[in-house]
Amino acid sequence: MFQKLYDDLLIQVDSALQEFMLDQVRSVENNPFLHYYYNKVKDYLFNGGKRFRPILMILSHTSIYPESISKGIIQASLSLELLHNASLIHDDIMDNAVIRRGKRAFHRELRKYAKENYPEKNVNCDDYGLGMGILGGDYVYNLAYKSIHVDDYPPEVILRASKEFNEGFLDVVQGVIFETDLMGRYNVSEEEYLEMITGKTAALFERAARMGAVFAQGSESQIECLGNFGRNSGIAFQLVDDIIGTFGDSEKTGKPVDSDLREGKKTILVIKAFQNATKEQGKRMNEILGKQDATQEEINEIRDIIRETGALDYTHQKAEEFYNISEKYLDEANPTIDSNYRKYLSEIARMGVYRVK
Repeated sequence: MFQKLYDDLLIQVDSALQEFMLDQVRSVENNPFLHYYYNKVKDYLFNGGKRFRPILMILSHTSIYPESISKGIIQASLSLELLHNASLIHDDIMDNAVIRRGKRAFHRELRKYAKENYPEKNVNCDDYGLGMGILGGDYVYNLAYKSIHVDDYPPEVILRASKEFNEGFLDVVQGVIFETDLMGRYNVSEEEYLEMITGKTAALFERAARMGAVFAQGSESQIECLGNFGRNSGIAFQLVDDIIGTFGDSEKTGKPVDSDLREGKKTILVIKAFQNATKEQGKRMNEILGKQDATQEEINEIRDIIRETGALDYTHQKAEEFYNISEKYLDEANPTIDSNYRKYLSEIARMGVYRVK
């Protein structure tokens, strides 16, 4: 039952996003380059993605107002999908990524355009790609905010939802700033890591759930409880993402599964492995982590250390722990949320924990 609902909502979100982006493309049809550029942004948005955040917003809304799933909440839900994708465009620039979801990262696509269309003496193609990538992320951030302003809701609801969106945006930026600091340090605690992912990843899950409740004009108790559910399920989601980013299948994920180790990211896998490592294991981790030209043998050595130190099992357990915490908040809202949609919210959180990509 839930999978059918999820698939139906996925179609509705994609359809709304397609129409929204076609409006943007049509608005610049008299400018050939902007027309090309906006189409590239549209293509990027449809390269893949699970649409967890917009669907979470819709389910949160419908758990309070189960009578129907309105066109208005579908459009408003695009805000979190667009914000998420804008952050990915910028993340790929910061991470020097080449591939995203099995295709060229957005800035790399624009780098390719420069190589094919401009004289070499006129343009530094690498700089062009980076600059256009930054602008692409900025453009999608703008579209995210634009999509919140839906005529179906009164101004005070739009204002409250916009505030939630802005706070989520700030949380994401702060999380990425903190992550960048952590990457340059040797000693990182589990508490610092959890603080970082609460901003970088869980914030959008939290705001998706809160914004859904706001648009449904729910009680403060419902908004808070659904937000707490979203935050904890988002933390669980990121813990699993760290596992997939180190032990996943690149053919399924559409991106390299050794990039976190080559970039020296301080995931909970790495933090716990350092805590439990022997002196020799710790020495090897310090030598290999963050080494962009690490051999496959060295990458596999780090994976073995993560397994041997119990860090992999520990991360699985922590993900389940945060999933279980998130579940409890669904029963604390006053008034209680719809029982069917309570199950669906639980299912989407579970889907985020028990996945392979």
